Amino acid sequence: MNKSMILNANIKSGENEFSKLPGLLKEHGFKTPCILVDKNLYDNSSYVTKVINNIVPKKRLVFYDHPFEPSYQMLDNMMDELNRKDILNNIDVWLGIGGGSTMDTAKGLAILTNNPGPSINYKGFPVNINEPLPIISVPSTTGTGSEVVYNASFIDEESKIKMGINYINNYPVLAILDPLIPSSAPLKVLSSSGCDALVHTLESFMSKETNNQVRLFSRQAYKLIMSNMVPLLKGEGDLHNWLCMQWAAVYAMFALSNSTSGPAGALSYFLGTHYRVNHGVAGAVFIGKVCQYNHENGFYDLQELYDGPDNNFMNNQEKSAKVIYEIEKLLTLAGIPGNLGGFGVKETDCDGFNKFAKQAKSAFDFNPVKIDLSQVANHFVKI
Repeated sequence: MNKSMILNANIKSGENEFSKLPGLLKEHGFKTPCILVDKNLYDNSSYVTKVINNIVPKKRLVFYDHPFEPSYQMLDNMMDELNRKDILNNIDVWLGIGGGSTMDTAKGLAILTNNPGPSINYKGFPVNINEPLPIISVPSTTGTGSEVVYNASFIDEESKIKMGINYINNYPVLAILDPLIPSSAPLKVLSSSGCDALVHTLESFMSKETNNQVRLFSRQAYKLIMSNMVPLLKGEGDLHNWLCMQWAAVYAMFALSNSTSGPAGALSYFLGTHYRVNHGVAGAVFIGKVCQYNHENGFYDLQELYDGPDNNFMNNQEKSAKVIYEIEKLLTLAGIPGNLGGFGVKETDCDGFNKFAKQAKSAFDFNPVKIDLSQVANHFVKI
């Protein structure tokens, strides 16, 4: 029996939707917002800068300028600085404007605004805490889906383990999808973020925890990614394609948050924390290999994603192989490398991936085909 899906999202979408932010704040009764914005976005998007400068004084404008994924230690340092500057008095909402790291950090700040640190005390699924400040999320990328979930991911710099703060009442009260924002970024941002959405799509689809409702969203996300990411990467797309990619990220996260991540997602954590590889790229390096491994071991469900003109003339195994070919072709177009040598991974490091797989056993257990954890590097790590 399919379980009910958990969906909790208030989304405004469309060209110039972000410019309506002053009215949306008033509509929700917010009077003193504090904005966390990706510094690179603020410096390079006159559209974003103009809207923000009309909303908050400089005192309540905070920049996310961390070169890697956010950590608990970074979050605590930010809170110390905000308290030192007396910025948090009387604010009534946090806005996270940027990629997944920026939006996750805004969620962390929303909790810490109303609760004492250190932030690592709230890892996992915290209970009996003060309600966080409301959050409005505005994604500048097309991948993480953080704008529609309560989860926020942070790295513990000491253990190099990525652990989330997952507080059920930390959903953004509003998400704004405006294609004018991601369209101003370099295409390499689309490559990494779009591939992140692809990983969410495929792993939620393949997981043992999937169901018909999850796959409905996974199929829609896959269709949007394949039909819109390709023209954008080729420089042939328009704002409609960008908006479709934003919705692909949302659908992919709806699917993932009601299913589970798998081997590619798990291995991306190890590659990201130990080798400082961008999260979207890190997952994309593994996803094709995971799909191929499952296919070679008799899992052909990916055939459901195939929509070619010869669909009615092929068996499930053939259609599954076609989908994997489509995936590999997109990954190549996005510039995703087929091996890890360029990230500084050496042959002698392979055992580290096997050891990590044993620590992240549950993610591998959700894969539809059994994986020998002592052989993870042999299957998925190419130098």
